[in-house]
Amino acid sequence: MAIIETIETVYLEADAANITFSSLGSYKDLQVVMSAHSTHSGSGYHDIYIEFNGSSGSDYASHAFYVYNDTSVSLNKYTGLSSINAGGLTAGPLSDASLYAPTTVNIYDYLSTNKNTALNSMTGIEDDYQGNSKVQFAGAVWNSTAALTSIKLTPSSASFLRGTTMSLYGIKSS
Repeated sequence: MAIIETIETVYLEADAANITFSSLGSYKDLQVVMSAHSTHSGSGYHDIYIEFNGSSGSDYASHAFYVYNDTSVSLNKYTGLSSINAGGLTAGPLSDASLYAPTTVNIYDYLSTNKNTALNSMTGIEDDYQGNSKVQFAGAVWNSTAALTSIKLTPSSASFLRGTTMSLYGIKSS
C-alpha cells in the first residue's frame, strides 16, 4: 500500500506568473494536483508548462492524446522542448469565471540518478466560452539523469489567476 503525504499546497491570493515547488522531500514518486485558471485574454484552453531544476534547454519530450467535444481525437509528439507541455489546461477569462481546470501530474522516481525523469498527466476542461470540452492525457520525459530539486509550473501565456490551487504530494512505498 502506498503512503501519500502532502508536501505543500499553494492557494493564490493574487495572480502569479508561475508556481515553483522547491522542497520536494525524499519520496519514491511525486504528484501535483491542481485546479487552475489563467488571466489570458484569448480562447478557453491554455496549457501549463513544467520545468525541472530550472532547466529550459531543449531536453524535454512529450506525447499527448487529446479528445475534443467527444468527436475529434488527435495525438501529438513533441521533442527538443524547453519545457514539458504536461496538459494542465487552464480556463481563460472568456470561460465562466468560476471554471478552474483540474489536472493531475505524476512524476516517477524523481530522485533516481540512473535514468531520465518521466511523468504522465491527465487533465480536462468541461466547457470553454464556446461550449467546447477537452480531455488530455500526456506522457513526458526530461532527458537528464539529475535528481529533481525543483518543479516550476507556468501557464502558456499570461499568469495564473487568483484562486488557482496546486498541491504537491509525496508517495512512499509501504
